[in-house]
Amino acid sequence: MQPTLLIVDDDPEIISSLLRCLHRLGLNLVHYTSPEQALEYIESHRPDLVISDQHMPGMPGSEMLKRMKEIWPDVHNILLSSYHDFDVVAEAFNQKIIEQYISKPWDNDELRFVVRKTLKAQASDVSDHNKQAKLVSIHGMLGEDESMHRVFDRISKAATANIPIFITGETGTGKELVARSCHLESFRKSHPFIAVNCANFTENLMESQLFGHKKGAFTGATGNQFGLFATAGEGTLFLDEVTTLPLPLQAKLLRVIQEREYAPLGSHEMQPFHAQIVTASSTQLTDAVDRGEFREDLYYRLNVLSIELPPLRKRGQDIVLLAGYFLKEFNALENKSFVDFSDEAKSLLMAFRWPGNVRQLENLLHSIVILNDGTQITSEVLNQALLGERNRLSDRNPSSDNTQHNETLNDNFAEIRPLWQVEKETIERAITLCKGNIPKAAALLDVSASTIYRKHKKWE
Repeated sequence: MQPTLLIVDDDPEIISSLLRCLHRLGLNLVHYTSPEQALEYIESHRPDLVISDQHMPGMPGSEMLKRMKEIWPDVHNILLSSYHDFDVVAEAFNQKIIEQYISKPWDNDELRFVVRKTLKAQASDVSDHNKQAKLVSIHGMLGEDESMHRVFDRISKAATANIPIFITGETGTGKELVARSCHLESFRKSHPFIAVNCANFTENLMESQLFGHKKGAFTGATGNQFGLFATAGEGTLFLDEVTTLPLPLQAKLLRVIQEREYAPLGSHEMQPFHAQIVTASSTQLTDAVDRGEFREDLYYRLNVLSIELPPLRKRGQDIVLLAGYFLKEFNALENKSFVDFSDEAKSLLMAFRWPGNVRQLENLLHSIVILNDGTQITSEVLNQALLGERNRLSDRNPSSDNTQHNETLNDNFAEIRPLWQVEKETIERAITLCKGNIPKAAALLDVSASTIYRKHKKWE
């Protein structure tokens, strides 16, 4: 049976264009020029998907879709509207009234991609909440914990939303992987994916990196240079640690999102911006707003569709699952023959807090495979690798500190630790005290932010 697609737009020419665009998909296409007539239709007919315009006489599309949700809560929808209606669209998204958004004038390939993907997703929504946990993998990420299933579901929806996406999570949870997955799941996947860490640049250099510059724009500008906004084209621009952007740059980023245009440094000629904006931070945007470090109006622009990554310590059996995955990967890379973990080693993996999350687990397993031989990773091998992290292990199990220290750690060497471990713990403690604000932690330690990032890269 053909899926039914309901189209609602007060302009007959728009409906004709949509029908021409979508007829090749083999759908049962139903259309109305009045939202009231469309509501009458869905009272007795359940469509599989609804595409609605926003601006219609008598009733905006978002209101019609809200009423439709009251009748058919599980029917998916796509809202067509001008990008300048962003505030209305953002509110409707946050209220879970609309699920997909495409700006006018639309791209036919994009619209067909979103329709096919949405109908496919709806066909696979078979009460997964009643099923046992299952392993899910998407573009290099995998997990069977329910928290990751929710992340994968958000990625699928975000990929077709065409609005700013904000990703939050602790360091090492995989925010760039999520951003790249959103890109690869979208119609933009054949276009560039550009990632940049905003904390790695000074204000002037970051502005030039983003906007590009004209010859003579500043001292040393000996020629024209394209910025990341231009390089991203119609792809995806991922701005990591966006809360570290200086306030003047935040204002300019806000304008780009609002107007979809920008001017290179040294030029007054506006250039169109077509890429998808994805941002991320290891700190909550609301905390940065409260501290006066982040513009509240930019917060509302970026945090329309958010994806929150859980820390590894809250992912249950995913810890052992990921450890096995990395073990197999590094076996092949280093030509080793480890098969699995002992039961005691698995318990130790589950007990550890993993402050560095998935990245820390991956790096730890790589070092274990390189430095050891055998067919099984035992608790002794794992304990030796975790020696420098014993204080965090104790924090996770405070009632058994003495037992664990006596039974699993070599106390003869407990007082002597490599200098880099002491330095690493001090830096991470400063970052925690500063609530993830790297520049603030750097000031507290009397070093530059780039020094902290360089040391993290070296440790990894």
